Amino acid sequence: MKTWRYRSLAAAIVLVVFAGILPGKTLAQAPPITQLAVMPFLTAGSSAQQSKELTQTLDCELSGLCTLPGATLTHAEQTVTRQMHEALTERVPDQLLPQQEVTDAFLSLIKRPEETPRDLARRFGQEIKADYVLIGILWRFDQRVGESLSAERPASVAFTTYMVKVADGSLVWEDRFDKTQSALSDNLLNAVLFFKTGVKWLSAEELSNVGVEQVLKSFPVPQRN
Repeated sequence: MKTWRYRSLAAAIVLVVFAGILPGKTLAQAPPITQLAVMPFLTAGSSAQQSKELTQTLDCELSGLCTLPGATLTHAEQTVTRQMHEALTERVPDQLLPQQEVTDAFLSLIKRPEETPRDLARRFGQEIKADYVLIGILWRFDQRVGESLSAERPASVAFTTYMVKVADGSLVWEDRFDKTQSALSDNLLNAVLFFKTGVKWLSAEELSNVGVEQVLKSFPVPQRN
């Protein structure tokens, strides 16, 4: 009887937490079936500040916002970009451009410091003939210190995502993820994370994957013509 009560309480906590999660923002009607590219994630510079108003970040100059991409991607950029593409493959498989081709084209593209992420996405989209470009800005990707059962310091990940229409630069969708894992006993908001992934301390890669799945819950799945 006690076990059932505990399970009921746990289920109630999960329901309350899920009810409190705010969805991302879809700013335009879901686009029709078309070509979508996942541009490799950009890494925010150490002096950049994440704005509560997501669209402000989208229109900040790259020189003051991001570490301009070089000839290769960092492990964090590669990881979250891959996770985003794989998750979108399950949702819009017919629209996605091949990720390796998109990444190769992006790395060969000359980045202009005066451009904004929106400008870069439009120019990049025109280059690869995409109709929509998904942009991600990675603010934090801190690894767990310790083991999965006894971490000295938990993983911490934060990123923002946008989808821009290449033709006119309009913002179709935006969302964010910002999470530092803490003990279930410290914060009931961690109930969802612990019940979903098991009672363990996640790696940064595992936490970012949770974040990708969370933000894509609000992704505007295109309507078929």
